[in-house]
Amino acid sequence: FKIPGKIKQFRIFAIRDTLAKLANKQYLIINLLESPFLAFMLSFIIRYYSVDVANESGYTFSENSNIPVYPFMSVIVAIFVGLTVSAEEIFRDRKILKREKYLHLSWGSYLYSKTFILTMLSAYQAAAFVVVGNTILGIKDMYWQYWLVLFITWLSSNLMGLNISDAFNSAVTIYILIPFLVIPQLILS
Repeated sequence: FKIPGKIKQFRIFAIRDTLAKLANKQYLIINLLESPFLAFMLSFIIRYYSVDVANESGYTFSENSNIPVYPFMSVIVAIFVGLTVSAEEIFRDRKILKREKYLHLSWGSYLYSKTFILTMLSAYQAAAFVVVGNTILGIKDMYWQYWLVLFITWLSSNLMGLNISDAFNSAVTIYILIPFLVIPQLILS
C-alpha cells in the first residue's frame, strides 16, 4: 500500500470535504444566503433609520449619518460568520481522522484543504455581502476595497475558528466560546 504524495492527499481531502458540503443542502443554503441576507438587513437599517421625514429629495449618501457605522458592523458580521462557519470543521471530522490515523496521512494537507475550501467560501461571502450592502447604501466605486477588508477579516476568523475547533472536545464549548472572542473586539473597537 503506497501512501499518495501530499499534493494528492490535499486533493483527496479537498474533494471529499467539498462533496460532503455540497451534499448537505442545509449547510449550502445557510452559507450561501447568510451573508447577502445579513448585508441586506444591515444596509437597509442603516439606510432608512433616522432619515428626516421632511427630506423630499429622498436618500442621499452624503446626508446619511449612519454610514460610518456600516464598515464597523460589516467587520463584526464578518468575524461572527467566519467563526461560526469554521468553528466545528475539525471537531466534526474527528472520527474520520481517527480512522485514518494509521494511514499516516499528512496533517498539513488536511489543514490546507480545509483552509482552501474556507477561503473560497469566504471570498464568496465577502463578495455577496459587499455587492448587496454597498448597492443598497449607494456606496459607489468601493466594492474592491470593502471586499478586500471583509475577505481578510472573514479568512482570519475562519482560521481562528479552525483553531478553536481543534482545541476543544465539545461542540457546545466551541459555540459558547465564539461570543467570548467577538465581544472583546466590540468593546475594544
